[in-house]
Amino acid sequence: MTTEKNTKKEDKPKISVVDRRHWVTEDEDSNGDSSPNQSGEERLPSYVEQLKKEAEDKDKRLQEYIAAYKDKNSENDEFRIRLQKENEMRLDQFKAILFARLLPILDNLKRAAQSASQSKDIDSLEKGIDLVINQFARELKDNGVETVPSVGEKFDPKSHEAFLTVDTEDSTQDQIVIEELEPGYRFKEKLIKAAKVKIAKLKK
Repeated sequence: MTTEKNTKKEDKPKISVVDRRHWVTEDEDSNGDSSPNQSGEERLPSYVEQLKKEAEDKDKRLQEYIAAYKDKNSENDEFRIRLQKENEMRLDQFKAILFARLLPILDNLKRAAQSASQSKDIDSLEKGIDLVINQFARELKDNGVETVPSVGEKFDPKSHEAFLTVDTEDSTQDQIVIEELEPGYRFKEKLIKAAKVKIAKLKK
């Protein structure tokens, strides 16, 4: 009986299990151990580890780009502030030069008014005022300010402002400026004050 039992045990087929999970083989160390790593944590599959590494690299590059962008913006802000200060300084210098040129005109105007008040001489007052007007006009011209042509010119809404109109039966005079009520001025081709004018309008 004992012999029969032993024979049955020996005849029992052996079963071997082969683990075909690719990450198990990849994770085995040199001793053939596929157990968790030394820290006791179960390792992720290699392709997951690769994806994780790529995500971390991209995140690192993104942080570097953000830092570089902030640095660049900071430099631009500093440049804008410096440029604004320089422009303000140039504008102040221009104003100082302009005022220095205008003050003598104001002084002459005061002297003319004072002289007329003391002498009661209207002719002297007129001459003094004409002198100041010519001086002022010369300063404007020297600094690039010119009057806008008006009388005899065709009405131009870009340069003229029509205050009055008069009827005309002459078709050649239609929309022609016949009188300047107030002069207009340009500064280096830029209109700074439109001329107020009277124009002829063809009578219908």
